[in-house]
Amino acid sequence: MLFVALASATIASAIKTSPAALRQFGALSTHGVAATRFADAKDAYALLEPIRDAFDELRSVHPDALAPQLEPPAPGTTLHAKDAKFHCYAAGTTRAMRWLYAADESTLELFEPLAAHFRPHFDMTVSAAGWDGDGDGAPLTVLSAASFVAVVGADEGISDEIARWHEDWGACGDHEAFSVLLPMHHVDITAQKAYRLEYRTWENDRVNVYDYQLGDAVLVDGRAPHRTAPFSAADLEEADGVRVLVCLNFASTDPAARDGQLDTMRRQTPNFFHLPH
Repeated sequence: MLFVALASATIASAIKTSPAALRQFGALSTHGVAATRFADAKDAYALLEPIRDAFDELRSVHPDALAPQLEPPAPGTTLHAKDAKFHCYAAGTTRAMRWLYAADESTLELFEPLAAHFRPHFDMTVSAAGWDGDGDGAPLTVLSAASFVAVVGADEGISDEIARWHEDWGACGDHEAFSVLLPMHHVDITAQKAYRLEYRTWENDRVNVYDYQLGDAVLVDGRAPHRTAPFSAADLEEADGVRVLVCLNFASTDPAARDGQLDTMRRQTPNFFHLPH
């Protein structure tokens, strides 16, 4: 995967933040990062069921594609799961991590009920940045891509060197594109070290740590620096050897944002994405 990589720094300590600390009104606009409780754990588990079923099918039918000890598939390899299709990409720094992107419109639609919970946050942020639409009542953002970010197998963790700081949409301006990250399963307290995000707000260079929890999601502006918090193989074992996040990518419908959005999508998921016309 190609991201806008940022210089890594040695971090003496990181500040752990609660989701509540990121729920302040306007946090996404002012800090670049926010959190939302979109459902309680039971309802979130039900909402994620068709998405989870698709991943479980992928894992069952294509175990070699996700196995960290094997050579990863060629970039963009299509993996089928019942009626869904995904394009598989491996991280450039480790065989352990895979990005599995929805490969067609019908597969992207699997994620739409989930996406509906977050689009109002982004429409509000895009509007605050000065884009109020073209007057026809169309949404201010669209779901442009959806993927699983998966680590399957506890042969290796994610080291500090591997966990690169990056911006998901570095070619875009502020508030022109966004990512949502959330866990697909309940995260037991013993497995928490494998389910953490490190991020920096636009206000300062301090490293903050966010703990993923089922029913909670972190919203990240495309220009906000963040990374997977490093974890060990033993940490991953506590999560039964599997760490899976759902990632939703949203793009502003502002035509002025299109060049940067196209540049990013062509780098990350060149074979299929959806942007406004």
